[in-house]
Amino acid sequence: MLSDKLKRWLIANRAWEIYVLLQKLPEQESDLLSNLDDRIEDATFTGNLRLYTLWPSLNKKLSVQERYAFPKEQLHIDYYSYVLSEIGDRVIVRADSAPHHERDYHRKLLINFPHHLHDEKGRICSFSGELEDFISLAVPYVR
Repeated sequence: MLSDKLKRWLIANRAWEIYVLLQKLPEQESDLLSNLDDRIEDATFTGNLRLYTLWPSLNKKLSVQERYAFPKEQLHIDYYSYVLSEIGDRVIVRADSAPHHERDYHRKLLINFPHHLHDEKGRICSFSGELEDFISLAVPYVR
């Protein structure tokens, strides 16, 4: 069984990877580091990491949620949800790995099933499953 110490190290490493990726976005108006340790600690016990960053002046929020499994003492992203929204409810673009869509809005099979993206018009599109690709899609909305 995987030790809590190794789990914490693997999750902390992933959290820092996410932090570095989020730094590619225009300057954020929230401090991601302020509660990162607490979020890593919570994820050690729950297997879920939730991070977000804000641009209140643009009324935008980017949320990252990942659920982890640890096969063979390695971190595996079992599920994710990446969401760029207006602060409040309106989703602008989101991606997730829930297996509820097999086809895109053209009725073609998703290339990387179950990974998919809900674009700004609510259409289902193929998606790589990579946070870095999602961040590239989000950049135009937070400039």
